[in-house]
Amino acid sequence: MSTEPITEQDIADLRKQGDLKEFLKQTRAAARAENQRRRALVLRHPDLAEQLTEAPHRFSTPAAWSGYIPPATDCTGALNTTPVRPALLALVAEAERRAANERTAAA
Repeated sequence: MSTEPITEQDIADLRKQGDLKEFLKQTRAAARAENQRRRALVLRHPDLAEQLTEAPHRFSTPAAWSGYIPPATDCTGALNTTPVRPALLALVAEAERRAANERTAAA
């Protein structure tokens, strides 16, 4: 799937071609799979998982996190200034770094 932002014209074209429903279905499935990947990656590390219950996240349990990371901007294009996004990105980046180190050590 493309990482380019979808435009109103893209949506209109998809609707006209009868492909909008399938596009939305694929987009949701890809997002769900990415959330599951991130969640599993972070939850593999107890110290990282525990951070999910602390500020700024404050999930009731690490398992309560779906793997979702809020977008960088809202629907108006305004920057997301909440501290949750960068904190989640840092947790995932650390989990990915550890996974890469594990793969390197296993090779």
